[in-house]
Amino acid sequence: MNSQSEITASGEIVVGIDWADQEHALYTVYPDRRRATQGILEQTPEAIDAWMAGLQEQFPEVPVIVAIERSNGALVAALLKFPQVIIYPVNPTQLHNYRKSQKQSGAKNDPSDARLLCQYLRNYREQMRPLKPDDVGTRELALLAEQRRGAVDQRTAFVLELKEVLKQYFPVVLQLVHTDLCVHFILQLILKWPTLAQLQKVHPQKVRSFFYAHNLRGDLVEHRLTIIADARPLTEDPALVNAGRLRAQKCARLILALNQTIREYDARLKELLESHADYEIVKSLPGSALQMQSRIIAALGTDRERYQNSVEVQCVSGIAPVTIQSGRSKTVHHRFACSKFLKQTFHEYASLSITKSRWARAYYSMQRDHGKSAQTAKRALAFKWIRIIFRCWKDRVPYDEERYIASITRSNSPLLAYLEQDVVQSSTVV
Repeated sequence: MNSQSEITASGEIVVGIDWADQEHALYTVYPDRRRATQGILEQTPEAIDAWMAGLQEQFPEVPVIVAIERSNGALVAALLKFPQVIIYPVNPTQLHNYRKSQKQSGAKNDPSDARLLCQYLRNYREQMRPLKPDDVGTRELALLAEQRRGAVDQRTAFVLELKEVLKQYFPVVLQLVHTDLCVHFILQLILKWPTLAQLQKVHPQKVRSFFYAHNLRGDLVEHRLTIIADARPLTEDPALVNAGRLRAQKCARLILALNQTIREYDARLKELLESHADYEIVKSLPGSALQMQSRIIAALGTDRERYQNSVEVQCVSGIAPVTIQSGRSKTVHHRFACSKFLKQTFHEYASLSITKSRWARAYYSMQRDHGKSAQTAKRALAFKWIRIIFRCWKDRVPYDEERYIASITRSNSPLLAYLEQDVVQSSTVV
């Protein structure tokens, strides 16, 4: 055993945990500095409680310092219930690079990774921050916001599948809707009359009553009835029609279920959001609605000491680019080692703000005029928004559009010309 790996600060138990699905590899260094053990911890409440009880029996009131490649999840929550446990999350990319520095082959296994986590914590602890969980409401908000986004992505996948199958055997349905296929009346129509032949056999008054029951009225209903009456089947092949009918109904049922789930997420998010201490801050951000407000709160959390400046948020979120320079060579590219959901949050907010914030719209136009692509311009705008949102969050004050524009004016920013142009265009439209 390498003697360096046995060294730890006096009066502490240092544990590296390489987490897995059902059991976790442990590497434990004890306070005497000369003893280290390897073991397995099962993912059960009884095993975790017994392990912690054993440590406390041998070393009463000694803190347990844990290095693990997670900042959330069931194992982390189970460990945090013990007041003597202090968790230091380690970024998996950082551990990967550290492993390569220790082993040129890059070979890995769970026990060796647990040991490397101990070493990493010992060597770089001063550069790391212990995990300080947000309050219960913020943690639930963060989980729900991400789960809601996952449900929306699932629904999008089923909508695309439904669109594909309808094109093959029942294309007239696509002419009956002006938005996407997740609207309630279209899904119910597919479940009730899943083929053109079935739909055209029904008396028009019955179909009209169906539309009325779904709060559809006026000329648009008559136009839809005409489309149905005049439609011709793309194919009458029984194999294709029967298989398509079942697949379309499957998609319709799944989309309806996801619609209900998303509504339930929205109701709970609204309840948590409106009672949150930072609600007034995110509510003041132009272009932000319920889901985006929840995601921004989740991105920043409640611990005001988590980030010392906005640059840390820009880097953690992946909005800040990475510059690589060697000699005369210099390249700038995306930051890939980041939370994709966090990056997506700020990028999407920048896009939403363009329609509601004067300076954001002007800044986006300026970036586009400088030859930037739409996505690059939005990332640059997100970079600026993070600085503003961070300052509001740190100072606990709502965002003030006019105050920010006044600061742009005082600094004689190049953005002023675009702001003035925006004002002229708005006046022309009015």
